[in-house]
Amino acid sequence: MPITEFASLQFKASRGLSEPDILARFQKLSAWQSECSGYPLLFFTNPKAPSEIHLITGWESVEAHETWIMGERNQELLRVFMPFINILGMVHLDIDFERIPKDAESMTCLKFEEGEGVEGQVARAIAEHVRCAEIGQNLQDDCHEVYVFTQPGNTTGLDVEPTDHMELQRVHL
Repeated sequence: MPITEFASLQFKASRGLSEPDILARFQKLSAWQSECSGYPLLFFTNPKAPSEIHLITGWESVEAHETWIMGERNQELLRVFMPFINILGMVHLDIDFERIPKDAESMTCLKFEEGEGVEGQVARAIAEHVRCAEIGQNLQDDCHEVYVFTQPGNTTGLDVEPTDHMELQRVHL
């Protein structure tokens, strides 16, 4: 089963995708990473935090992504992006990337982080109140974060409070 990578970046000092050179770099990132992983790279913004851009893609395994991270092409991309962005975070999730809707123009991302057992609590709450959700745990050892991707406006009535709630809007490069 392929895994899902969810990465969050932040533009520095009023930079953004409206700049042709930055857009070209993201297009190169998309082409190179998709070529390596075999999966499309999806881009989203958060209207409540316009300087952020979020990337969602698939990998055959954590190890396959780590090989890409250490590889020459990714290292080149990191060098050319550093003047423009900060990396806020990146997680590998045990969500089959094939189940992420590639045509979604918007989605809600909920992050839950608590002690052991949080995935079961979240799964039960989501099953009771939310339709069409993908739920995955952070694959990092000893990490008890759970992420939920679902349709916008589909999260009312949850008994478990997320630590982060992002309404994501698709960006087509």
